[in-house]
Amino acid sequence: MSVTMEEVRAALDPDEVDYPEASRLGPEALPHLLTLVRETEPGLAAKAAYLAGAIDSAQSEEVVAAAAANDDARVRVAAAEAAAMLPPESASRVLGSLMLDDDQGVQKLSLRSVSTGLSAEVRDKVAEVSEGAPDPGLRKLAAEALGRMR
Repeated sequence: MSVTMEEVRAALDPDEVDYPEASRLGPEALPHLLTLVRETEPGLAAKAAYLAGAIDSAQSEEVVAAAAANDDARVRVAAAEAAAMLPPESASRVLGSLMLDDDQGVQKLSLRSVSTGLSAEVRDKVAEVSEGAPDPGLRKLAAEALGRMR
């Protein structure tokens, strides 16, 4: 079954997207989601990034990683949330770039997305935040994330 950009946009159009339903578009939606992450306004790009994480495919990482590199913090926040749905290796690559983001909201969501099985590199970055973040709230979240990684 071929998925069109129009079908992807229609799935992402509601204010409250039904992500479980939208994820049924499957891996064929991922090229369209990548386009949306790279080329559209931040609200739609964020929805596209999150949907990519909800689709069980090896190619989901590419879309979520593109969102993690987006200039808009709202899209990077969505990438951090979506990373929690990726396999640990993919999540490690995405979260590694977000853990030390300049935006505290991105950092907070990245820390909340930390789970077991992530790479030593992510663990090191979480430890760096837990020891050196100027914000005590970030340090606390990072300490909690370290506990989940054990």
